[in-house]
Amino acid sequence: MSVQSYSQSMANVVTLGLGRLGINRAQIIDYSALLSGQLGRLVFSVVYFVVLARTLSLGDFGIFASCSAIGIVLSRLVGFGYISPLFRVATTKPSLIGAYTGGFLVAVALSLPLVFAISWGIYAMLYASLIPLHVFAMIVLAEAVCWRGIETTIIVCNGQNRYTTAALLGISGVAIKLAAAIALFFQTSHTLETWAPLYFSSLFLVMMIGVVFLYPKQRLRWQPKAWIGRAKDAMGVSAAETLFYLQSEMDKVLVLALGGEILSGLYAIVMRLVDLTAVPLRAFSTMLTQWIMRSRKSGGAAKTGLKLDLIIGLTSIVAIVGIAGLLSFAPNILGQNIAMGASFLWLLVLVPAFRNAIELHTDLLYGHQFMAARVALLAYLGTLKALLIAIVLGHTQEFAEVALLLNLVFGALYIASALVTYSRLNRRLKKL
Repeated sequence: MSVQSYSQSMANVVTLGLGRLGINRAQIIDYSALLSGQLGRLVFSVVYFVVLARTLSLGDFGIFASCSAIGIVLSRLVGFGYISPLFRVATTKPSLIGAYTGGFLVAVALSLPLVFAISWGIYAMLYASLIPLHVFAMIVLAEAVCWRGIETTIIVCNGQNRYTTAALLGISGVAIKLAAAIALFFQTSHTLETWAPLYFSSLFLVMMIGVVFLYPKQRLRWQPKAWIGRAKDAMGVSAAETLFYLQSEMDKVLVLALGGEILSGLYAIVMRLVDLTAVPLRAFSTMLTQWIMRSRKSGGAAKTGLKLDLIIGLTSIVAIVGIAGLLSFAPNILGQNIAMGASFLWLLVLVPAFRNAIELHTDLLYGHQFMAARVALLAYLGTLKALLIAIVLGHTQEFAEVALLLNLVFGALYIASALVTYSRLNRRLKKL
């Protein structure tokens, strides 16, 4: 399936879903702009992934993916969740962006010592015998600080309905990462020690472009009362997002610890291909969350939510089958490492459907401001996922068997997520 035909089918399916939810034509146009940005990022992400996977060894790719996963998780602690009030203000009261940006920067400064301390502890426990400290630090900081700064600009622009601006920054971020990967390809050394500074520099450059040229120009203000008043909500968001990425990303670290570098590399490649199916769907989740915030309607009742789960599930299956089918015709076209991972895609065809639906559930709880339920759900899912993957790897380390069992793992996670999410939202409906 071509990117163009997939994007068109995605637009048709999701536009229909939005229309049934009562979203007007202007919002559908906004969604189209947001979707186009996501699809642009998808194209560059695919090329970036291919170039990097072809250049690094399978073991180094697995280590890089796990370090990157740690950085993504720690990025959710940066700012202690004050990006959430910033997004809400950008969506509902954009004149206050300057004040809330000041509060966000204070939270960032307070959170960085904790991020550094956790990073050091993880390095000492898992990576000291694998890679030098400066390599680990640059990869983690690129994700935790630089990409989080890029996300902040994108989130604020989306909140203001500046979807084209946000899309351009997102595409630029992936494009410059691609340029760094191409630069690595032409280096004589293809190790993580060569890649880490290139990766950090590329994301730092994109962050500065976003902050200097695209972030809304308002005077920064520090309002302690407003900052303290938003602390509970912000901390809840930080906890929820940290737990979300723990359950979605830290499996790479667990596989590295329990299965070794080669198994970790295969797992990282397969899950990266799975993650590509979610890129266009995240545009839909962003629009749905904003619609819930503004309309105060319950867009997540079980009947409606299960229909959305079905749409997302079918779209995800079509996407992963398309990717697997394309790669089966020319298995080595993207390099030997990807060919090794892609050969297992047929065995985990249900994983993207379950994984993307779980992501929708967390967005629904966030949109309805069920922060405690969201934190509890993500803690539960993270614990359950770690336990199930540990059981799988304890049973077998043959990747074909692991891939098959992942369908059961993510199926169990989906059932747990749906039960918690829709029972909570239905209780709210009964009170309305």
